[in-house]
Amino acid sequence: MTVITDAGAGTTAHTDANTHQVALSFEDGVTRFITCREDQTVADASYRQRINIPLDCRDGACGTCKAFCESGDYDGGTYIDDALSEDESAEGYALPCCMKPKSDLVLQISATSEIAKTQASSFTGTVVELERLSESTMRLGIRIENRGQLAFLPGQYVNIAIPGTDDGSGAPVNRSYSFANEPHEDRLIFLIKLTPGGAMSTYLTERAVRGEEVTFTGPHGSFFLREATRPILLLAGGTGLAPILSMLRKLHADKSPRRAHLIYGVSSDTDLVAIDEIEYLADQLPGFTWDHCVSDPASTAVNKGYVTSLIEPAHLYDGDVAIYLCGPPPMVEAVRKHVAEAGIEPTGFYYEKFALAAQPPAARAEAGSVENTEVLSEEAIAEDTSATDISAQHTSGQAASVVVSPGSTPADADEPVLMAADARAIAGQTVFPPADLGVWSGTRTAAAEDDSLVRIAGQRLWRGDIGERDLDPDAGALQPTASQPSGPARSIAGQEIFAAADIAQLHNPAPVAVAAAHGEVTGGEVADGEAAPTVVGSQGYQIGEEHPAIHESDALFEARAALELGALELTFGRLSSQQLTGYRLLADATVPYVDGDRFVDAAQYTETNAAFHDYLFTLTGNDHLLEAYKALGVKGRMSEVLRNATWCHPLCAQDHLDIVSAFESGDHDAARALISAHADRSKQTMRRAMADEMAARRPRFVTPGRFAGKVVVITGAAQGIGEHAARRISAEGGKVVLADRSELVDEVARDLELSGPGAVSAIADLETYDGAESVVRRAVASYGRVDVLINNVGGAINFKPFTEFSAEQIRAEIDRSLMTTLYACRAVLPSMTRNGGGVIVNVSSAATRGIHRVPYSAAKGAVNAMTASLAMEYADDGIRVVATAPGGTEAPPRRISRGTPEPRNETEAQWFQAHIDQTVSSSLMNRYGTLDEQAAAICFLASDEASYITGSVLPVAGGDQG
Repeated sequence: MTVITDAGAGTTAHTDANTHQVALSFEDGVTRFITCREDQTVADASYRQRINIPLDCRDGACGTCKAFCESGDYDGGTYIDDALSEDESAEGYALPCCMKPKSDLVLQISATSEIAKTQASSFTGTVVELERLSESTMRLGIRIENRGQLAFLPGQYVNIAIPGTDDGSGAPVNRSYSFANEPHEDRLIFLIKLTPGGAMSTYLTERAVRGEEVTFTGPHGSFFLREATRPILLLAGGTGLAPILSMLRKLHADKSPRRAHLIYGVSSDTDLVAIDEIEYLADQLPGFTWDHCVSDPASTAVNKGYVTSLIEPAHLYDGDVAIYLCGPPPMVEAVRKHVAEAGIEPTGFYYEKFALAAQPPAARAEAGSVENTEVLSEEAIAEDTSATDISAQHTSGQAASVVVSPGSTPADADEPVLMAADARAIAGQTVFPPADLGVWSGTRTAAAEDDSLVRIAGQRLWRGDIGERDLDPDAGALQPTASQPSGPARSIAGQEIFAAADIAQLHNPAPVAVAAAHGEVTGGEVADGEAAPTVVGSQGYQIGEEHPAIHESDALFEARAALELGALELTFGRLSSQQLTGYRLLADATVPYVDGDRFVDAAQYTETNAAFHDYLFTLTGNDHLLEAYKALGVKGRMSEVLRNATWCHPLCAQDHLDIVSAFESGDHDAARALISAHADRSKQTMRRAMADEMAARRPRFVTPGRFAGKVVVITGAAQGIGEHAARRISAEGGKVVLADRSELVDEVARDLELSGPGAVSAIADLETYDGAESVVRRAVASYGRVDVLINNVGGAINFKPFTEFSAEQIRAEIDRSLMTTLYACRAVLPSMTRNGGGVIVNVSSAATRGIHRVPYSAAKGAVNAMTASLAMEYADDGIRVVATAPGGTEAPPRRISRGTPEPRNETEAQWFQAHIDQTVSSSLMNRYGTLDEQAAAICFLASDEASYITGSVLPVAGGDQG
């Protein structure tokens, strides 16, 4: 059956036409996000992503996994009535083991995150923005490297650990702040109320600097924008505006026609911030209107008072409205009372109350205003507080309640001591009258030397300065008893008995390896002579393993098998039916990605394989074993080696099924044998992949010695055409300088340094002139000059009709595909002119005549013009400037994203496909080119074989002239 809940125009696919985002909201307030394909059940996706929701079957027979769907469309699947009744289905309940998403979903899971073996994630970011919006409000911007791993719903919050603070237990003080940005924006934005003496306020105003590291956990909270079509009324008090802004930005990103009205209330004019952002959103969202008020009677605002004064009957739509409210408790209660007195029962009433940090009891907020204090989200539950009354309201089958709990604040050292009224009294009579104690201004008497420790019965037995003596000045070293080898230590009665002798060590330990620059070891694997990184376990112990390089040894999988056999002993015969069901589900999930001895999708197999193996270790309950396994970094190594693999052992996926069967049947010996055999088959798969990868890295065409003695700079050399050109030039005798923004270029440089005459990496942002200059300086410092520059950086970011491009997106395309080349040419030309010549090869594109990437086409057209002009201008200096114009090129999956967004709907997917179809049809050969074919043209033009060619653009596009 297909169930459609209250989700209309607001429901959009998250990643592409076949993949959606599912929010799993647990009973303890933790929310986790998973991605789920339309052909995949939610339970399958959940277990694959290490979130073990309750499950006792996999086919809708038991009802254990029953969950309430707050929003989204899905196919409920096939199940029996005993597992889910028709009434429950009509109310919005579903079975994750059967349901498949048709849009993004929000599910309420009837379990805690602890039961599901999950918890709020922790992230580390960098402060990139500190803007004082007013005397009372600060805007904090944070950027995290793993942004794709942080998913949140608009309205949710995180707990930020404040740098340089201590909550009394050695941990930093935490404060909770809601996101103000849209869920898919790179930069995380928070609005923070500044309070004198507040922990976060003090940090922001006195210590915070851009570039500083900040950690936070989350996302948390059940206050978030539900997807629906009905109108919404948004009410924000003070910095409670932050989650409301996030909601509005989400509506803007979705191009939602949903009607929305915002009422924004503050205490004073200085608290009124982000007006320009609200006005921008009002201009962009046709259904959005707003108003604001200030409670201070001296305000210059048109509306003086509280938010309730601005709520009009038209805003309530006779109850067919969802109300979202974020502010202090009195404001929430005032709005609730106002709506009730109007005789309106809204379809949804969602709110988040502020819990006031460091607030004196006398300080009370008035309805609709925000106290001038630092605030915590009320949903941030402290261990030493208990939840208040929780009520649920349901209208038309939609949840309309939020769990509300009082927050608590770690004690700050500067908080005032609040004196009880009877603290100075006994039986009502004041006994200890208050008195002002002045600061002592006299001299202090020096304490007499206490020599009691060196006296017995009053008689001094030891000198008083004994404490200043160094009792063991030799630091524990063994000291010879005489200067001569035949001294007293080797003598008895003056006769040498124990003659000195040199004793050779039985074993000479390998020297400790010192990490070289850019020589980080990832994934737990180590090269010869290097030690694996030490991992400190959760209980303070240390774990570490040493293995030879994986390219020369199978130690990694042998180590995993050893740990897995240990896990087997801890779990065999002890797993519940639910745990075995989860184990079977994860085994099944690996099967679709293997067909015989071929990978259907090596990356997905790696993901599902990792989930399968992780699961057994999580079931052991043994943290030591789990952390030792994680330290191996098996998944990271497999991701690296198998990213382009096509062959796998035909029994690898079947092994997973058989191992689970052995657990289910209680065949201990079979389980042990299968784990060992699976390790062997994994080693064979890895060996084959590494051999194939090495063969693929070798250039198909090589002209030995063609670049002997040449110094060649290649930009964008971490992957694709740039990497392939670099490998060929190195194979032909050239010394290469590999430039890229990604540290992956270090791997290529290390590889070519071992096989060629010389290679160095240069990590730089080539979209800036400083970045380009730094690459040239690196080349000159390493090899003394630059003979050839290959400008390969570039590539279209967005694929859509030109009218869909924003100004920022146009600028980004120009920066990526034109300015990188322009800056690099400018940076290298002075060096080439001083040296009497050189070659510049610009990589343009046949897309100068193409669809759905006009800004990119314009950038590459400019590259062609620049090539011709530079060739003419610098011909007398002995410098040739040429270009290639590649067409579509087959390449392995990109390890570094260009930043191209995934299509959010079918229309965007069609736009993307149209540019591919046009590229193929424009080629007379009706195919994409290869990396070898592109590198061949670049290397020819860069070599002396093309010494009579300059100012030309060579199309390499199967007949497409561009």
